Amino acid sequence: MVMTSAHKALWDKPIVQELWKFPLRLRNLGLLKSPSMKEGIAGTPFEVLGRRGRCRLLKYLPSPGIKASGEAIFITPSLINRYYILDLYKGCSFIENLVDHGHTVYLLDWGAPREHDRFATLEDHILNWHNWAFDLSLEDFEVSEIHLLGQCIGGTFAALYAAINPQKIKSLVLLTSPIDFHVEGTFYQWANDSNVNLEQMAEVWGNIRHDFLNKTFKMLTPLGDLKQWQSLLKLSWDKDFVRKYAAINSWVADNINFPGLTYKKFIEELYQDNKLINDQFFLGEHLIDLKKITAPILCFYASGDIIVPAQSSLAIEEYATKFKKVALGGGHIGCVISGKYQKVFWNEVENWLQGVE
Repeated sequence: MVMTSAHKALWDKPIVQELWKFPLRLRNLGLLKSPSMKEGIAGTPFEVLGRRGRCRLLKYLPSPGIKASGEAIFITPSLINRYYILDLYKGCSFIENLVDHGHTVYLLDWGAPREHDRFATLEDHILNWHNWAFDLSLEDFEVSEIHLLGQCIGGTFAALYAAINPQKIKSLVLLTSPIDFHVEGTFYQWANDSNVNLEQMAEVWGNIRHDFLNKTFKMLTPLGDLKQWQSLLKLSWDKDFVRKYAAINSWVADNINFPGLTYKKFIEELYQDNKLINDQFFLGEHLIDLKKITAPILCFYASGDIIVPAQSSLAIEEYATKFKKVALGGGHIGCVISGKYQKVFWNEVENWLQGVE
């Protein structure tokens, strides 16, 4: 049948466009909570290279038939959320993209805090567990330095580690990571203007409860849930969109507690007192001087990020000898999982790994 101009005009009418999408919407929304929508989450194959405390060091290798690049990258994820936002599912995985380009990937999985981890300090996380995992990666790859990538506050941890151990870092990649904690954003305002008693929270709860953290972030974006539902209703005819929506919500629901003493130091000394930028921040006996970072730095920031404003991330440029910044669209998480922006992120990292000598 040949489509005439009259047929085309009828087909282009919004009501007709919606009619053919309607059964797709019903099918996809019915599948939203089915197990099939969550299959393959964190599905890139790995081996557990070692364990210490609650932490695991994961190793991802290129698949057979993919030529090894000779480059390795160590990933420090956020301590607040599960690591697999970087390995959501096949086709939507930063880690999968890295190994598909022949890179070996090491990732420190912080694990879920146990009851006695309420006493785990920031020093325990960086000087003990992070240092153990990084050194084990160097030993396994048989090199003296490798690339280090940190996501969110994992990037802050990575910058602190690079300042203490510059000789181990081939390059430093930061993804939406706070450095200057007094750049005014909604989380900065909450940390400084709220009447939350951090010492009492750490004493009573031990580990800061994930539901409290989740509610805090929802307070920062009060219309976030509404906008998500609007997007879902608008695009529910698209099975790929619904699958990603289900995977992201599964990740969000998989929140973990934050070790109490670590949270207290992080909020008080960084968000409230901004000691890192003021050259007053200590990790154990180490006074952190970001100028000691000698590796080239690649800094990603998200234009719509209200959790870590762009200028907070870009403050690292002042301390860098070689620096590149890349703007991503979307928000704090959207820049990582949006089909439009994640390809920019993936390609920039790949070009960086190939170009750093």
